Amino acid sequence: MIGILFLSLKISAQTSFFSPTLTDYRSSGWTLSLGGSGLGGSHTDFQEEWLTANLFSGGVDTLYSGTWTPDGGLHLTGGIGRVWIAKKPLLADRFSLSFIGSKRSIVETFKGRARSNEPPPLPFPPNDPVFVIDSTLTGNASSVNLGIYGSALRAIPLSPDIFVELGIGASVKYDFLLEEIAPPLTRPALNDYSPLSSSLEFIAGAGVMMWRNRYVRVQFATDILQIAPINGSAKLPWMVGDYRPYRFMMSIDLFGIKPVKAEGSCAAPTHSEKAKELFGKEMRGWGKAKNRSSKRKKSRK
Repeated sequence: MIGILFLSLKISAQTSFFSPTLTDYRSSGWTLSLGGSGLGGSHTDFQEEWLTANLFSGGVDTLYSGTWTPDGGLHLTGGIGRVWIAKKPLLADRFSLSFIGSKRSIVETFKGRARSNEPPPLPFPPNDPVFVIDSTLTGNASSVNLGIYGSALRAIPLSPDIFVELGIGASVKYDFLLEEIAPPLTRPALNDYSPLSSSLEFIAGAGVMMWRNRYVRVQFATDILQIAPINGSAKLPWMVGDYRPYRFMMSIDLFGIKPVKAEGSCAAPTHSEKAKELFGKEMRGWGKAKNRSSKRKKSRK
């Protein structure tokens, strides 16, 4: 991505696909977005087992071992923000700052063998910690996720009206109205889910110039690094599994017309003080007449 950005920088020098817009329109405008979002990996099964040390026997007990089957929802996502065109673009030719909101949900189903909370039937010991049974358990979580998203973008023209874009972004998000029903097998640490998260994102998309002040873009973004806490896999620990947030959206960018500036003039306004000085009494009736009268006086002498 960085290589492509540097190549486009070398080709376009200090101009960009959006330079013509700056001649008649403002360098900033509104951007409206609508699309969908979800959790990457939320439809992929994963294996997990919980091992714990047995203080009495000195061995290791398996509290549960089995397969989790997640089912994440795909939800309507919308946003509004501002976009700025760089007048002298370097790596980025546009910057944006938006508020984006969506619902987030996940359902996780466990199938496997787990420790029973009920005492096993005889002839097993009544408190055998390694007694397991076949289990099917389900947990789920949902929230309303709102965040602030910033991005730096670079357009690569394909034609006078079409371009592709690459960029990086950063976001800070919070899960409101969080509802969580954790399965009994969930580890205690995973129940302490923080509703606040932040991340770095990779952005890719394409756009069309409808008019010089109006652009329609389709964009895909996904987390490449979770910042809170720092997680190089960029996967958000939600419930038992780790999932990578993503979104795809269609945006329209609207730039207003520049205010009309009054044309300058070398002459002062007719009724100004400068105009009175320029056409005052001392200037009236003089010129060539004054020069002729002075010449006559000299010739008589």
